[in-house]
Amino acid sequence: MAVDFSAFDAMMDPNLQEDVKNAKEFADVPNGDYIVGIDRMEVKLTKAKDKLMFSAQLSIKENSDGSTCTQKGRKIFFNRVISGNKTSENWNDGRAIKSVITWISKMGIDDLVFVNYSDFAEQVLDIFQEVQGTVELDVIYKADDFNPITINEAFDI
Repeated sequence: MAVDFSAFDAMMDPNLQEDVKNAKEFADVPNGDYIVGIDRMEVKLTKAKDKLMFSAQLSIKENSDGSTCTQKGRKIFFNRVISGNKTSENWNDGRAIKSVITWISKMGIDDLVFVNYSDFAEQVLDIFQEVQGTVELDVIYKADDFNPITINEAFDI
């Protein structure tokens, strides 16, 4: 599908070329140990809208070791497809859902149980509402790992 860019070119800010030249280079959040807040936690459709996924968005507050944090305010994400996975002993929907339950249990929440997808999504939303703004997490972030965010500890703020 070809895109007609002419309307966008016509609306372009005359300073955009200079803005691009002067823009700071974007860098991914480096791997590290961070204290984070929980911005979002939900079960939602994947971008293709054909599967369900657990999604968590966390905001970096500080470095876990107390050193100067250059990443404060940056976002890190944990996403896990929980429906439509390949069926194998190594990975399937059951293991994917269990991995989410295990991840959330590291927050000290042990009553998340899978009955069906709608109930699971409701429980995740209830947990998010319970922890948002009241709990922070000490995490290890490794962007390229299958589990990019490992929770070391959860604590009340």
